[in-house]
Amino acid sequence: MTALDSTPAASEPSATGGLARVLRNHVVRFLFAGGISTTVDMGTLYLLHGVSHFQLALSTFVAVLAGFVTNFLLNRLWAFESTSPIGGQTVRYLIMASGNWVGTVVLVGGLVKLGTNYLIARAVVLAVLSVVNFLGYKHWVFKTDRSGV
Repeated sequence: MTALDSTPAASEPSATGGLARVLRNHVVRFLFAGGISTTVDMGTLYLLHGVSHFQLALSTFVAVLAGFVTNFLLNRLWAFESTSPIGGQTVRYLIMASGNWVGTVVLVGGLVKLGTNYLIARAVVLAVLSVVNFLGYKHWVFKTDRSGV
C-alpha cells in the first residue's frame, strides 16, 4: 500500500472539521459578522450612489441602516445565538451603537490632537471598540436570559 492509497486516521483533524471548529468560536463569528455588515454597508452605498446615482446623503443613510440591521441580526442569530426577546436587545444595541459613535469621534479627535495620524487613530479606536463591542454584545446586548422570564 502506498501513501496515496491510505486514508487519514479517524483521529486526524480534517480541513472541514477544523473550519467548523473555528466557525463555532464566538469571536470569529463576531468578526465575520462585522466584515459582512461592512460589506453590506459599502455595497449598498456603491449601488445606490455609485450605480443608481441617488443623492449621497440618502444613499449613505440607507447603507448605514442596512449595515446596522445586518450586524444586529448576524450577531443576534449567529455569533451569539441569542433567544432572548428582540425588543430589549434592539434598545441595548442602539445604546451601544450610539456610544460607539460618540466614543469614536472623541477618541479619534483626542489621538489626533496628541499627534497621531488620523488613519492610525481610527484604526486604533476601531480595534479597541471592537473588543468593547464583543464584550458588550456577549455580556449585555445578546446575553440570553436563562431564567425563562
